[in-house]
Amino acid sequence: MAARKGLRYEQVADLVERQIASGSLKPHDRLPSVRTMSRNVGVSVGTVVQAYLHLERRGLLETRPRSGFFVAPRAAALELPSARRSRSRTPRTVAPRVVDTVLASLARTDLVALNSAVTSPAARLNGRLNGLTRRVLRELPNLPNVFVMPPGHEPLRREIAKRMALYGASVDPDDVVITNGTMEALSLALGVLCRPGDTVLVESPTYFGILQLLEHLRLKVVEVPNHPERGIDVAALEYVTAGSRIAAAVLQSSFNNPTGAATPDDAKRRILAILDRHGIPLIEDDIYGDLHFGNERPKPFAALDDTGSVITCASISKSVALGFRIGWVVSPRYTTELVRAKFCTSVATPTLQQHVVARYLGEGLHDRHLRRVREELATNVRCFTEAIAAAFPAGTGVSRPQGGVVLWLELPKDVDGLKLFQAALARRIGIAPGLIFSASGHYRNFIRLSAGVRLTADVEKAIEVLGRLARSPS
Repeated sequence: MAARKGLRYEQVADLVERQIASGSLKPHDRLPSVRTMSRNVGVSVGTVVQAYLHLERRGLLETRPRSGFFVAPRAAALELPSARRSRSRTPRTVAPRVVDTVLASLARTDLVALNSAVTSPAARLNGRLNGLTRRVLRELPNLPNVFVMPPGHEPLRREIAKRMALYGASVDPDDVVITNGTMEALSLALGVLCRPGDTVLVESPTYFGILQLLEHLRLKVVEVPNHPERGIDVAALEYVTAGSRIAAAVLQSSFNNPTGAATPDDAKRRILAILDRHGIPLIEDDIYGDLHFGNERPKPFAALDDTGSVITCASISKSVALGFRIGWVVSPRYTTELVRAKFCTSVATPTLQQHVVARYLGEGLHDRHLRRVREELATNVRCFTEAIAAAFPAGTGVSRPQGGVVLWLELPKDVDGLKLFQAALARRIGIAPGLIFSASGHYRNFIRLSAGVRLTADVEKAIEVLGRLARSPS
Protein backbone atom coordinates (compact mmCIF):
# COMPACT_ATOMS: atom_id res chain seq x y z
CA MET A 1 0.00 0.00 0.00
CA ALA A 2 1.32 3.47 -0.91
CA ALA A 3 2.67 5.34 2.09
CA ARG A 4 0.37 7.98 3.52
CA LYS A 5 0.32 9.95 6.73
CA GLY A 6 -1.65 8.57 9.66
CA LEU A 7 -2.03 5.25 11.44
CA ARG A 8 -2.16 2.05 9.36
CA TYR A 9 -5.86 1.43 10.00
CA GLU A 10 -6.57 5.04 8.99
CA GLN A 11 -4.72 4.44 5.72
CA VAL A 12 -6.88 1.40 4.96
CA ALA A 13 -10.04 3.29 5.97
CA ASP A 14 -9.04 6.21 3.74
CA LEU A 15 -8.54 3.82 0.79
CA VAL A 16 -12.02 2.35 1.22
CA GLU A 17 -13.62 5.76 1.78
CA ARG A 18 -12.10 7.10 -1.45
CA GLN A 19 -13.51 4.11 -3.34
CA ILE A 20 -16.96 4.82 -1.89
CA ALA A 21 -16.71 8.53 -2.73
CA SER A 22 -15.64 7.80 -6.33
CA GLY A 23 -18.44 5.29 -6.87
CA SER A 24 -16.12 2.31 -7.26
CA LEU A 25 -17.90 0.88 -4.23
CA LYS A 26 -21.64 1.49 -4.30
CA PRO A 27 -24.31 1.18 -1.57
CA HIS A 28 -24.92 -2.48 -0.63
CA ASP A 29 -21.66 -3.65 -2.30
CA ARG A 30 -19.81 -6.27 -0.28
CA LEU A 31 -16.28 -5.37 0.74
CA PRO A 32 -13.39 -7.82 0.36
CA SER A 33 -13.08 -10.12 3.37
CA VAL A 34 -10.65 -8.99 6.01
CA ARG A 35 -8.15 -11.67 4.97
CA THR A 36 -8.39 -10.70 1.29
CA MET A 37 -7.98 -7.01 2.09
CA SER A 38 -5.08 -7.89 4.39
CA ARG A 39 -3.26 -9.62 1.53
CA ASN A 40 -4.14 -6.93 -1.02
CA VAL A 41 -2.83 -3.96 0.94
CA GLY A 42 -0.11 -5.66 2.96
CA VAL A 43 -1.35 -5.08 6.49
CA SER A 44 -2.44 -7.35 9.31
CA VAL A 45 -5.95 -8.79 9.61
CA GLY A 46 -6.37 -6.85 12.86
CA THR A 47 -5.57 -3.58 11.06
CA VAL A 48 -8.24 -4.27 8.44
CA VAL A 49 -10.80 -5.13 11.13
CA GLN A 50 -9.99 -1.89 12.94
CA ALA A 51 -10.39 0.07 9.66
CA TYR A 52 -13.72 -1.57 8.84
CA LEU A 53 -15.07 -0.96 12.34
CA HIS A 54 -13.91 2.66 12.15
CA LEU A 55 -15.89 3.10 8.91
CA GLU A 56 -18.88 1.30 10.41
CA ARG A 57 -18.93 3.72 13.37
CA ARG A 58 -18.90 6.57 10.88
CA GLY A 59 -21.89 5.07 9.08
CA LEU A 60 -20.09 4.27 5.81
CA LEU A 61 -20.19 0.49 6.30
CA GLU A 62 -22.63 -1.94 7.89
CA THR A 63 -22.12 -5.49 9.16
CA ARG A 64 -24.35 -8.38 8.11
CA PRO A 65 -24.11 -11.50 10.30
CA ARG A 66 -22.09 -14.30 8.66
CA SER A 67 -21.87 -12.23 5.47
CA GLY A 68 -19.22 -9.57 6.15
CA PHE A 69 -19.02 -5.83 5.66
CA PHE A 70 -21.11 -3.91 3.12
CA VAL A 71 -21.28 -0.31 1.95
CA ALA A 72 -24.09 1.33 3.92
CA PRO A 73 -27.09 2.76 2.04
CA ARG A 74 -27.07 6.52 1.73
CA ALA A 75 -29.62 8.90 3.15
CA ALA A 76 -31.80 10.88 0.81
CA ALA A 77 -29.60 13.45 -0.90
CA LEU A 78 -30.00 17.07 0.17
CA GLU A 79 -28.86 20.01 -1.88
CA LEU A 80 -26.09 22.24 -0.61
CA PRO A 81 -27.15 25.63 0.75
CA SER A 82 -26.75 28.45 -1.75
CA ALA A 83 -24.05 31.10 -1.42
CA ARG A 84 -24.49 34.85 -1.72
CA ARG A 85 -23.27 36.02 -5.11
CA SER A 86 -23.38 39.73 -4.45
CA ARG A 87 -20.12 41.54 -3.84
CA SER A 88 -20.17 45.05 -2.47
CA ARG A 89 -17.38 47.45 -1.64
CA THR A 90 -19.65 49.48 0.66
CA PRO A 91 -18.60 49.18 4.32
CA ARG A 92 -21.38 48.38 6.77
CA THR A 93 -21.81 48.88 10.46
CA VAL A 94 -22.62 45.79 12.53
CA ALA A 95 -25.70 45.69 14.75
CA PRO A 96 -27.81 42.50 14.50
CA ARG A 97 -30.82 43.15 16.71
CA VAL A 98 -31.41 39.54 17.76
CA VAL A 99 -27.92 38.68 18.99
CA ASP A 100 -28.70 39.49 22.63
CA THR A 101 -31.60 37.03 22.56
CA VAL A 102 -29.38 34.39 20.97
CA LEU A 103 -26.67 34.94 23.58
CA ALA A 104 -29.25 34.65 26.35
CA SER A 105 -30.38 31.31 24.92
CA LEU A 106 -26.79 30.02 25.06
CA ALA A 107 -26.84 30.49 28.84
CA ARG A 108 -29.98 28.42 29.34
CA THR A 109 -29.58 24.90 30.71
CA ASP A 110 -33.13 23.75 29.99
CA LEU A 111 -32.75 23.57 26.20
CA VAL A 112 -31.90 20.80 23.77
CA ALA A 113 -28.73 22.68 22.88
CA LEU A 114 -28.40 22.71 19.09
CA ASN A 115 -27.34 26.36 19.22
CA SER A 116 -23.81 26.16 20.60
CA ALA A 117 -20.79 25.28 18.44
CA VAL A 118 -18.99 23.19 21.06
CA THR A 119 -17.96 19.56 21.26
CA SER A 120 -19.41 17.26 23.89
CA PRO A 121 -16.59 14.68 23.44
CA ALA A 122 -14.22 17.12 25.14
CA ALA A 123 -15.97 16.27 28.43
CA ARG A 124 -14.09 12.94 28.41
CA LEU A 125 -11.02 14.85 29.49
CA ASN A 126 -12.49 16.16 32.73
CA GLY A 127 -10.94 13.37 34.80
CA ARG A 128 -7.54 13.72 33.19
CA LEU A 129 -7.48 17.51 33.50
CA ASN A 130 -8.61 17.33 37.12
CA GLY A 131 -5.84 14.85 37.85
CA LEU A 132 -3.26 17.08 36.17
CA THR A 133 -4.56 20.06 38.16
CA ARG A 134 -4.11 18.18 41.46
CA ARG A 135 -0.62 17.08 40.46
CA VAL A 136 0.41 20.62 39.48
CA LEU A 137 -0.89 22.03 42.76
CA ARG A 138 0.91 19.35 44.78
CA GLU A 139 4.17 20.23 43.06
CA LEU A 140 3.56 24.01 43.07
CA PRO A 141 1.24 24.78 46.01
CA ASN A 142 1.86 28.53 45.75
CA LEU A 143 0.75 28.64 42.11
CA PRO A 144 -2.64 30.35 42.77
CA ASN A 145 -0.65 33.43 43.75
CA VAL A 146 1.99 33.22 41.02
CA PHE A 147 1.64 35.76 38.24
CA VAL A 148 2.90 35.04 34.69
CA MET A 149 3.40 38.18 32.65
CA PRO A 150 2.59 38.20 28.92
CA PRO A 151 3.46 36.57 26.59
CA GLY A 152 2.68 33.73 29.03
CA HIS A 153 3.96 30.43 30.46
CA GLU A 154 7.03 29.51 28.40
CA PRO A 155 6.52 25.69 28.37
CA LEU A 156 2.98 26.22 27.06
CA ARG A 157 4.22 28.55 24.33
CA ARG A 158 6.79 25.90 23.33
CA GLU A 159 4.10 23.22 23.04
CA ILE A 160 1.91 25.48 20.88
CA ALA A 161 4.86 26.32 18.62
CA LYS A 162 5.64 22.59 18.25
CA ARG A 163 2.06 21.81 17.26
CA MET A 164 1.99 24.64 14.73
CA ALA A 165 5.21 23.29 13.22
CA LEU A 166 3.53 19.90 12.67
CA TYR A 167 1.21 21.43 10.09
CA GLY A 168 3.78 23.64 8.42
CA ALA A 169 3.64 26.90 10.37
CA SER A 170 7.12 27.38 11.77
CA VAL A 171 7.02 29.91 14.61
CA ASP A 172 9.26 30.89 17.50
CA PRO A 173 7.78 30.26 20.98
CA ASP A 174 8.60 33.90 21.76
CA ASP A 175 6.07 34.92 19.08
CA VAL A 176 3.22 33.10 20.87
CA VAL A 177 1.10 35.21 23.23
CA ILE A 178 -1.26 33.30 25.55
CA THR A 179 -4.78 34.74 25.69
CA ASN A 180 -8.15 34.15 27.33
CA GLY A 181 -9.57 32.12 24.45
CA THR A 182 -9.77 32.86 20.73
CA MET A 183 -12.04 35.87 21.11
CA GLU A 184 -9.46 37.76 23.15
CA ALA A 185 -6.82 36.77 20.60
CA LEU A 186 -8.95 38.24 17.80
CA SER A 187 -9.66 41.35 19.86
CA LEU A 188 -5.97 41.95 20.55
CA ALA A 189 -5.06 41.52 16.88
CA LEU A 190 -7.81 43.89 15.73
CA GLY A 191 -6.81 46.42 18.37
CA VAL A 192 -3.23 46.39 17.14
CA LEU A 193 -4.15 46.75 13.46
CA CYS A 194 -7.28 48.94 13.46
CA ARG A 195 -8.70 52.19 14.76
CA PRO A 196 -12.40 53.04 15.28
CA GLY A 197 -14.07 53.68 11.93
CA ASP A 198 -11.71 51.44 9.96
CA THR A 199 -13.08 48.78 7.62
CA VAL A 200 -12.38 45.05 8.11
CA LEU A 201 -12.95 42.37 5.48
CA VAL A 202 -14.87 39.29 6.64
CA GLU A 203 -16.59 36.27 5.13
CA SER A 204 -20.33 36.08 4.61
CA PRO A 205 -21.59 34.18 6.47
CA THR A 206 -19.17 34.29 9.38
CA TYR A 207 -19.29 33.62 13.12
CA PHE A 208 -21.60 36.16 14.74
CA GLY A 209 -19.13 36.64 17.60
CA ILE A 210 -16.65 38.14 15.13
CA LEU A 211 -19.31 40.57 13.92
CA GLN A 212 -20.17 41.55 17.48
CA LEU A 213 -16.49 42.08 18.27
CA LEU A 214 -16.15 44.39 15.27
CA GLU A 215 -19.19 46.36 16.43
CA HIS A 216 -17.75 46.60 19.96
CA LEU A 217 -14.50 47.98 18.52
CA ARG A 218 -16.49 50.46 16.36
CA LEU A 219 -15.26 48.97 13.12
CA LYS A 220 -17.08 48.62 9.81
CA VAL A 221 -17.16 45.49 7.68
CA VAL A 222 -17.08 44.62 4.01
CA GLU A 223 -18.12 41.07 3.16
CA VAL A 224 -17.05 38.42 0.65
CA PRO A 225 -19.06 35.22 0.12
CA ASN A 226 -18.12 31.89 1.68
CA HIS A 227 -19.47 29.00 -0.40
CA PRO A 228 -20.56 25.92 1.62
CA GLU A 229 -18.46 23.69 -0.62
CA ARG A 230 -15.61 25.81 -2.01
CA GLY A 231 -15.00 28.20 0.87
CA ILE A 232 -13.94 31.83 0.40
CA ASP A 233 -14.83 33.39 -2.97
CA VAL A 234 -11.42 34.54 -4.20
CA ALA A 235 -12.77 36.54 -7.16
CA ALA A 236 -15.08 38.49 -4.87
CA LEU A 237 -12.22 39.11 -2.45
CA GLU A 238 -10.07 40.46 -5.28
CA TYR A 239 -12.89 42.76 -6.42
CA VAL A 240 -13.57 44.13 -2.94
CA THR A 241 -9.93 44.74 -2.01
CA ALA A 242 -9.27 46.58 -5.27
CA GLY A 243 -11.76 49.33 -4.44
CA SER A 244 -11.80 49.66 -0.66
CA ARG A 245 -9.54 50.99 2.08
CA ILE A 246 -9.29 47.92 4.31
CA ALA A 247 -7.32 47.89 7.56
CA ALA A 248 -7.34 44.10 8.06
CA ALA A 249 -9.05 40.88 7.02
CA VAL A 250 -10.51 38.35 9.47
CA LEU A 251 -10.91 34.95 7.80
CA GLN A 252 -11.54 31.46 9.15
CA SER A 253 -8.77 29.11 8.03
CA SER A 254 -10.79 25.91 7.90
CA PHE A 255 -14.37 24.81 8.60
CA ASN A 256 -16.05 28.18 8.52
CA ASN A 257 -18.63 28.75 11.22
CA PRO A 258 -21.43 28.39 10.06
CA THR A 259 -20.94 26.83 6.58
CA GLY A 260 -18.31 24.26 7.62
CA ALA A 261 -16.39 24.95 4.39
CA ALA A 262 -12.63 24.53 4.09
CA THR A 263 -10.97 26.83 1.57
CA PRO A 264 -8.49 24.84 -0.62
CA ASP A 265 -4.77 25.53 -0.31
CA ASP A 266 -4.43 27.02 -3.80
CA ALA A 267 -7.23 29.47 -3.01
CA LYS A 268 -5.55 30.36 0.29
CA ARG A 269 -2.33 31.12 -1.57
CA ARG A 270 -4.21 33.40 -4.00
CA ILE A 271 -5.91 35.15 -1.08
CA LEU A 272 -2.56 35.76 0.61
CA ALA A 273 -1.11 37.18 -2.62
CA ILE A 274 -4.08 39.53 -3.10
CA LEU A 275 -3.97 40.78 0.48
CA ASP A 276 -0.20 41.25 0.32
CA ARG A 277 -0.53 43.24 -2.92
CA HIS A 278 -2.88 45.66 -1.17
CA GLY A 279 -0.95 45.75 2.11
CA ILE A 280 -3.81 44.17 4.09
CA PRO A 281 -2.72 42.05 7.09
CA LEU A 282 -4.67 38.83 7.69
CA ILE A 283 -6.04 37.74 11.07
CA GLU A 284 -6.87 34.04 10.80
CA ASP A 285 -9.31 32.29 13.10
CA ASP A 286 -8.01 28.71 13.20
CA ILE A 287 -10.09 27.41 16.09
CA TYR A 288 -11.59 24.47 14.15
CA GLY A 289 -8.51 23.34 12.20
CA ASP A 290 -7.80 20.33 14.46
CA LEU A 291 -11.36 19.01 14.05
CA HIS A 292 -10.95 17.64 10.50
CA PHE A 293 -12.63 14.37 9.53
CA GLY A 294 -9.99 13.28 7.00
CA ASN A 295 -6.48 12.03 7.66
CA GLU A 296 -4.69 15.34 7.14
CA ARG A 297 -5.23 18.65 8.87
CA PRO A 298 -5.95 21.54 6.48
CA LYS A 299 -3.09 24.00 6.32
CA PRO A 300 -3.70 27.31 8.04
CA PHE A 301 -2.86 30.53 6.24
CA ALA A 302 0.24 30.85 8.42
CA ALA A 303 1.70 27.68 6.90
CA LEU A 304 1.42 29.20 3.41
CA ASP A 305 2.58 32.71 4.31
CA ASP A 306 6.13 33.83 3.53
CA THR A 307 5.64 37.53 4.30
CA GLY A 308 4.95 37.43 8.05
CA SER A 309 1.67 39.33 7.61
CA VAL A 310 -0.59 36.61 9.06
CA ILE A 311 -1.70 36.74 12.69
CA THR A 312 -2.98 33.32 13.85
CA CYS A 313 -5.64 33.05 16.57
CA ALA A 314 -6.76 29.75 18.10
CA SER A 315 -7.49 27.96 21.36
CA ILE A 316 -8.16 24.61 23.03
CA SER A 317 -11.78 25.53 23.75
CA LYS A 318 -13.34 23.29 21.07
CA SER A 319 -11.18 20.23 21.61
CA VAL A 320 -9.91 20.08 25.21
CA ALA A 321 -11.44 22.41 27.81
CA LEU A 322 -14.13 24.95 27.09
CA GLY A 323 -13.95 26.50 30.56
CA PHE A 324 -10.16 26.87 30.76
CA ARG A 325 -10.24 29.76 28.25
CA ILE A 326 -6.70 29.09 27.03
CA GLY A 327 -6.03 30.58 23.62
CA TRP A 328 -3.16 32.18 21.74
CA VAL A 329 -2.31 34.78 19.16
CA VAL A 330 0.83 34.27 17.07
CA SER A 331 2.64 36.84 14.95
CA PRO A 332 6.36 37.30 14.30
CA ARG A 333 5.73 40.84 13.05
CA TYR A 334 3.44 42.19 15.78
CA THR A 335 4.60 40.33 18.91
CA THR A 336 5.65 43.41 20.86
CA GLU A 337 2.38 45.23 20.15
CA LEU A 338 0.33 42.13 21.03
CA VAL A 339 2.14 41.63 24.35
CA ARG A 340 1.50 45.26 25.24
CA ALA A 341 -2.16 44.98 24.21
CA LYS A 342 -2.58 41.80 26.25
CA PHE A 343 -1.30 43.48 29.39
CA CYS A 344 -3.48 46.56 28.86
CA THR A 345 -6.58 44.44 28.16
CA SER A 346 -6.58 41.69 30.79
CA VAL A 347 -3.06 41.81 32.28
CA ALA A 348 -2.51 38.04 32.06
CA THR A 349 -4.08 34.63 31.53
CA PRO A 350 -4.70 32.50 34.67
CA THR A 351 -1.46 30.78 35.67
CA LEU A 352 -2.85 27.45 36.88
CA GLN A 353 -4.68 26.71 33.63
CA GLN A 354 -1.55 27.56 31.63
CA HIS A 355 0.49 25.04 33.63
CA VAL A 356 -2.17 22.31 33.33
CA VAL A 357 -2.53 22.70 29.56
CA ALA A 358 1.24 22.74 29.12
CA ARG A 359 1.46 19.43 31.01
CA TYR A 360 -1.43 17.96 29.02
CA LEU A 361 0.10 18.84 25.64
CA GLY A 362 3.57 17.79 26.78
CA GLU A 363 2.45 14.27 27.71
CA GLY A 364 1.78 13.48 24.05
CA LEU A 365 -1.76 12.11 24.32
CA HIS A 366 -3.54 14.99 22.61
CA ASP A 367 -3.53 13.42 19.14
CA ARG A 368 -5.13 10.23 20.44
CA HIS A 369 -7.86 12.32 22.04
CA LEU A 370 -8.35 14.32 18.84
CA ARG A 371 -8.84 11.13 16.81
CA ARG A 372 -11.71 10.13 19.10
CA VAL A 373 -13.27 13.60 18.90
CA ARG A 374 -13.00 13.70 15.09
CA GLU A 375 -14.52 10.25 14.72
CA GLU A 376 -17.46 11.14 16.91
CA LEU A 377 -18.04 14.45 15.16
CA ALA A 378 -17.99 12.79 11.73
CA THR A 379 -20.56 10.27 13.00
CA ASN A 380 -22.68 13.07 14.47
CA VAL A 381 -22.69 14.97 11.18
CA ARG A 382 -23.82 11.89 9.25
CA CYS A 383 -26.57 11.05 11.76
CA PHE A 384 -27.80 14.65 11.93
CA THR A 385 -27.89 14.90 8.14
CA GLU A 386 -30.00 11.74 7.90
CA ALA A 387 -32.38 13.02 10.58
CA ILE A 388 -32.69 16.40 8.83
CA ALA A 389 -33.40 14.72 5.49
CA ALA A 390 -36.22 12.72 7.11
CA ALA A 391 -37.76 15.61 9.10
CA PHE A 392 -37.38 18.85 7.14
CA PRO A 393 -39.49 19.98 4.17
CA ALA A 394 -38.56 19.50 0.54
CA GLY A 395 -36.24 22.23 -0.68
CA THR A 396 -34.11 22.21 2.46
CA GLY A 397 -30.36 22.39 1.80
CA VAL A 398 -27.70 21.29 4.27
CA SER A 399 -23.95 21.72 4.26
CA ARG A 400 -21.57 18.77 4.00
CA PRO A 401 -18.64 19.80 6.20
CA GLN A 402 -15.43 17.79 6.34
CA GLY A 403 -14.66 19.10 9.81
CA GLY A 404 -15.91 21.33 12.60
CA VAL A 405 -19.06 21.03 14.66
CA VAL A 406 -21.89 22.81 12.82
CA LEU A 407 -24.39 22.29 10.00
CA TRP A 408 -25.72 25.18 7.90
CA LEU A 409 -29.29 24.77 6.68
CA GLU A 410 -31.05 26.70 3.95
CA LEU A 411 -34.82 26.45 4.39
CA PRO A 412 -37.51 27.03 1.77
CA LYS A 413 -37.97 30.72 0.94
CA ASP A 414 -41.21 31.02 2.91
CA VAL A 415 -39.56 29.88 6.16
CA ASP A 416 -38.25 32.69 8.38
CA GLY A 417 -35.25 31.48 10.38
CA LEU A 418 -35.79 34.07 13.12
CA LYS A 419 -39.41 32.99 13.62
CA LEU A 420 -38.27 29.36 13.64
CA PHE A 421 -35.67 30.26 16.30
CA GLN A 422 -38.36 31.88 18.45
CA ALA A 423 -40.83 29.00 17.99
CA ALA A 424 -38.11 26.47 18.81
CA LEU A 425 -37.09 28.40 21.93
CA ALA A 426 -40.69 28.25 23.15
CA ARG A 427 -40.39 24.45 22.86
CA ARG A 428 -37.03 24.43 24.71
CA ILE A 429 -34.93 23.82 21.60
CA GLY A 430 -31.94 26.04 20.92
CA ILE A 431 -30.87 26.89 17.35
CA ALA A 432 -29.12 29.88 15.77
CA PRO A 433 -30.99 31.98 13.17
CA GLY A 434 -29.05 32.63 9.97
CA LEU A 435 -29.36 36.41 9.84
CA ILE A 436 -26.94 36.91 12.77
CA PHE A 437 -24.10 35.51 10.65
CA SER A 438 -23.97 38.52 8.33
CA ALA A 439 -23.75 42.28 8.79
CA SER A 440 -26.01 42.72 5.77
CA GLY A 441 -29.01 40.88 7.24
CA HIS A 442 -28.91 38.12 4.62
CA TYR A 443 -29.68 34.46 5.36
CA ARG A 444 -33.20 35.13 6.63
CA ASN A 445 -34.27 31.60 5.66
CA PHE A 446 -31.17 29.91 7.11
CA ILE A 447 -30.38 28.35 10.48
CA ARG A 448 -27.28 26.83 12.07
CA LEU A 449 -27.42 23.60 14.05
CA SER A 450 -24.68 22.21 16.28
CA ALA A 451 -23.58 18.64 15.55
CA GLY A 452 -21.29 18.64 18.58
CA VAL A 453 -23.76 16.53 20.54
CA ARG A 454 -24.76 12.93 19.86
CA LEU A 455 -28.07 12.13 18.19
CA THR A 456 -29.82 10.92 21.33
CA ALA A 457 -33.57 10.27 21.41
CA ASP A 458 -34.13 13.80 22.79
CA VAL A 459 -32.02 15.36 20.04
CA GLU A 460 -33.73 13.33 17.32
CA LYS A 461 -37.12 14.39 18.70
CA ALA A 462 -35.98 18.02 18.68
CA ILE A 463 -35.01 17.73 14.99
CA GLU A 464 -38.43 16.24 14.23
CA VAL A 465 -40.09 19.20 15.98
CA LEU A 466 -37.93 21.66 14.04
CA GLY A 467 -38.89 19.90 10.82
CA ARG A 468 -42.60 20.17 11.64
CA LEU A 469 -42.22 23.87 12.47
CA ALA A 470 -40.38 24.45 9.19
CA ARG A 471 -43.08 22.59 7.26
CA SER A 472 -45.78 24.86 8.68
CA PRO A 473 -44.34 28.39 8.67
CA SER A 474 -46.60 31.06 10.12
